[in-house]
Amino acid sequence: MAGVQHYLHPITYEANIFAKTLEELGKNYSVLDPELIESLENVMQIIDSFLDKAKTEIVPTQHTKLIKADAFKHICRTYRCTLCRKDLGKTGNCVPLHLTQDCKFTVGIAKNPIATEEERRRKREEKKNSRLQQAVVLRKKAKCFLSSTLHAALTMLGEAAIVGDKLKCLPAYNDIENDLLGLIKPLFPNQSIKVYKFGSRICGVGSRDSDLDLFVDIGDTFKIYENRASKETLAKMQVVQKALKNHPKTWKCLVAVDKARVPILKIIHAPTSIECDINFSNSLGYVNTLLLEYIFSLQPVARLMCIYIKKWKHHIGFDKEISTYSMNLMVIFYLQTLDILPPFEKLFRNVDVENSLQVGPWLGSYQQLTLNDLNIKLVDFNKARTYVEEFFVYFSAFEYENMVVCPYFGVGIKKEKFDMLMPNRYTSYIKDNPDFGVEFKKPMIVQDPFQLNRNVTNGVTEFHLKVIKEFMAKSADIIAQTRN
Repeated sequence: MAGVQHYLHPITYEANIFAKTLEELGKNYSVLDPELIESLENVMQIIDSFLDKAKTEIVPTQHTKLIKADAFKHICRTYRCTLCRKDLGKTGNCVPLHLTQDCKFTVGIAKNPIATEEERRRKREEKKNSRLQQAVVLRKKAKCFLSSTLHAALTMLGEAAIVGDKLKCLPAYNDIENDLLGLIKPLFPNQSIKVYKFGSRICGVGSRDSDLDLFVDIGDTFKIYENRASKETLAKMQVVQKALKNHPKTWKCLVAVDKARVPILKIIHAPTSIECDINFSNSLGYVNTLLLEYIFSLQPVARLMCIYIKKWKHHIGFDKEISTYSMNLMVIFYLQTLDILPPFEKLFRNVDVENSLQVGPWLGSYQQLTLNDLNIKLVDFNKARTYVEEFFVYFSAFEYENMVVCPYFGVGIKKEKFDMLMPNRYTSYIKDNPDFGVEFKKPMIVQDPFQLNRNVTNGVTEFHLKVIKEFMAKSADIIAQTRN
């Protein structure tokens, strides 16, 4: 077919071979050992990390054809031992047979297998530590940022807050909304369409290069909750995606991220040069933003801390590994532990559930209490960097392995007690949907205050957690030296 380019991702073949081999060998070897468990856990961790980072999807088009897995049956591999210089065969079970019987490597270590295992374990640890040490080297910009004088830091935060205020209500947002509605309404003539703006730009911690998050409600779906996007939602997204492609003068650089928990269309609005993340199933993102706005108005120091942490996250090169929203919740949680902010449970406590906003099983309404109502004093915003330093110290030593960062209660919760402490809306949902509870095996758990079964740091790997803890400890030391 003329003009058609064939494409095959390099990992596709390897993944296909691995799945096929695992299935075939698993029929005859249905046992586990420590080496196998460690290898499989490593595979799962690498897959999680890859899926978290690989947000861009290549889709078949008129000019691009994806090679199907059927083509793999013509390809086979031969295993070879380079030490013995011997071809072993074409099936995976030939490798363990060789290694356990006549491989020179096995013969050489047979006299002291325990010592060899200890050596291998030691080398693995050395490799991990070496990788960690390389990853936690603070960039020069990060050191300068952290070591700035208190006056310079407060001036920077003040200027950033002014920018954040301006970004909350730019006229350009109306242009984006009007262009989007003008495009979508003819596609769904019999359904209501509404656009909700949310995210860092709207809650006041955004910068000029921040994305504009948009929830497009097609057909009055605001109160519908989807733990994973439904076929109907994905179908709507595909219709809009096709329409956006047909208007390149207004919308450009379209990327569909349809494998995420909340599928989005990443696109740039050409007239304003603002990058937009458009979703069709996450009304809770809008609700979360309203809550952050309320918290920031209640204690402005929280907003300044969030701005500082966002800039710090950028300077250390951790923009993608952990979200700004996750760090915002961690800032709020830390201030809750100091009784500077209330636990979210207190805001939900006396809400009239029958007359409140509910998104599926999740309560979306809360009381906007004042500091006087809460018996909390207003904190001087000049203490923002002091609290940042303490924030770094606190979370660099937090017991992530055993505890959940729980802004709902404003205290750390032990994992084994988590389910029994949660309100009825969580336990009822998990009872009906046992596969959608909080995954306690994750290295880091920061609970969302509305969607109580959501860990907002679900994509953070064990290695990422070690790196960020090291960065926090080093950053706290630099701020302390500057203070002294």
